[in-house]
Amino acid sequence: MTSAKLTEKRLNLFSKVISIILMLFGAAAALTQILKISPLLESYPGWTWNWSNITVLIIGIILFLLGKGTTLKRFVRYSLFSGREKMKRLIFSVPFSAMLLIISAKVILGHNSHDYRMINSEGGLIEYGTSIAYILAFVFSVPVANDILKQERKIWGILYYIFAFGLIFVGLEEISWGQRLLGLESPDFFQIYNSQEEITIHNLEWFRHYLHNVYIIIGLIGSFSWLIVRQNRNKPYTRLVKYFIPTWFVSSFFLPPLIIFTILEYTNGFGFFVSKDQEGVELILSLGFLFLVVTNFFRQSLEWESVRVKVSDRKDDVCLN
Repeated sequence: MTSAKLTEKRLNLFSKVISIILMLFGAAAALTQILKISPLLESYPGWTWNWSNITVLIIGIILFLLGKGTTLKRFVRYSLFSGREKMKRLIFSVPFSAMLLIISAKVILGHNSHDYRMINSEGGLIEYGTSIAYILAFVFSVPVANDILKQERKIWGILYYIFAFGLIFVGLEEISWGQRLLGLESPDFFQIYNSQEEITIHNLEWFRHYLHNVYIIIGLIGSFSWLIVRQNRNKPYTRLVKYFIPTWFVSSFFLPPLIIFTILEYTNGFGFFVSKDQEGVELILSLGFLFLVVTNFFRQSLEWESVRVKVSDRKDDVCLN
């Protein structure tokens, strides 16, 4: 398969997968909110509109419409080619806009309000969004690992497979391995040793105390490691190392986790930040990993196309000489 065909194939695959996920996630979010306010449900005491229901309903409708149309594919194509530099700057700004939105919501709604607690609740829109981002990152990381192996870089390929399975592990941990969706009861072991009495590893008593520091380390590496890679760009190993390191316009997604988890772990939150605020920050981090993988997903085909053009130019020069 030529590099141009590979790029087009990956563009089509990416657009199709994201479109389906947006439609399913959007429809589920909207339908859930409609059911919650439906007087037809015997367990629900009539219509009870609130800001969290309205917000999730609107977001669900928007996501469904984005997935249903052809705008997404045109947008991705524009991002890869003519609008690449503009999109880099836009992606870089997303986490800061998201943090501004989160802080504004907390100030306007009040951190103890029902609406703010519902937005950040377990099994809510943010948590499922975080899980989907990690699962999507896994889906797009597998072809990247496959192609690294095809280049006869076995160790790097195996490392990327480990990275890929780490992503889906985190994604499934985020939703307790589907426990709430399937209505499963926690075994006695997890009821005793899990702080949330759920089927998860990261909330076990032996691990949960280290979670903030793990996030801080990930945030530190993700935010600044691209500077080291840039300083060593001419080293032979750099081309493969950068598959594991967020580039500069993705590094911004790792900065909010670094800052917020440092505040939560080593201060009293300055009287403003509380542990519940980490849900939004975890979503930003998951999007950082998704953008890292998607960047690699398209980088491979575009780099191969660039190599093909250079080889073709050299052949033309030989013919001319």
